[in-house]
Amino acid sequence: MPVIVSAQETKKSTDNAPVANRTQRKKAKQKWKEDRIIERDNKKAIKEHHKRLQTKKTLKEMKKEKRKGDKMRTNKKEGFFMRLFKRE
Repeated sequence: MPVIVSAQETKKSTDNAPVANRTQRKKAKQKWKEDRIIERDNKKAIKEHHKRLQTKKTLKEMKKEKRKGDKMRTNKKEGFFMRLFKRE
C-alpha cells in the first residue's frame, strides 16, 4: 500500500531557525558596531598624535619641500599616454 502524505501533515522543523539566525545576526551586528567604534577611536588617536608632532617648524619645512617638488615637476613633460591620446 503506497504512503500518501498531505501538506498539512509534514513536520515543520524550521520553526526555530529564523529566530536563531536573527539572534546570531543581531549579536554579529552588535560586535561589528563595537569593533567599529574601537577602530574609529584608535584612528582618531593616531591622527591627533600626528597633529601634535607637527610643530610650526615642521610645517614650515613641509611647505618648503612641497614648493621645491612643485618647482621640479614643472620642468617635466607630460606623461606618455597623455601625449599619445591627446585630443587635437
